[in-house]
Amino acid sequence: MSYAQFVELAAKLDVSRSSHNWKTFPGNWDKLNTHTLYASGNQWGIPDLPQATVVPERLVAYNDRHACDTSKPGDAVHFFLDDYRFETVWSKPQRPLSRLQRVGVALTPDFSLWHEMPLAMQLWQVYRSRWCGLWMNSHGVQVIPTVSWSTPDSYDFAFAGIPERGVVAISSVGIRGDEAKGNYLDGIEEMLERLRPRDVLIYGRGLGEDKLFHADFHYFKTRWDM
Repeated sequence: MSYAQFVELAAKLDVSRSSHNWKTFPGNWDKLNTHTLYASGNQWGIPDLPQATVVPERLVAYNDRHACDTSKPGDAVHFFLDDYRFETVWSKPQRPLSRLQRVGVALTPDFSLWHEMPLAMQLWQVYRSRWCGLWMNSHGVQVIPTVSWSTPDSYDFAFAGIPERGVVAISSVGIRGDEAKGNYLDGIEEMLERLRPRDVLIYGRGLGEDKLFHADFHYFKTRWDM
């Protein structure tokens, strides 16, 4: 039963003396954000994002309020941060809108996908990222899909909801060791094959992807490089 159906039924039956209180969401009643569900063309219901066409000149961190408040044309907000620093984008999606709208362009949140996570948890992280992207977009923010993956087992859903031949963003931050680098480069190869992106934004240093693959890569310095 949907929330709207529940309210309607409660009103008809007068099931509680406080039924009138259910005309609005109490507290954290809807932690899964079922109040807004978006169209999806995949089996998991991961929302379908619009095709991104903008290539920003600079990426500013979501938690850098000064950079967001003083942003210039060509800037875009990124979420390549520890997850706890931007969890409110999902848990309280109304709260960050004014900050994002001031900049006007944002990457979708980069909720972490670790290979130790059960695939169900990884799938949920991808769903949340796409949902937040459409939420931002429906409130006037241009969005660029952030793409992340763990192992080949995640590929089927890791690229879901992202249209082909658009702009996408990834990060090379934290990629250390041969195994991690191999997973990173294998994922890029899979992404290029499935999405055929027009441009790929990379937050972090190059790891040889520009020598292995034919694509338009754009590199952005991290806060440690500035």
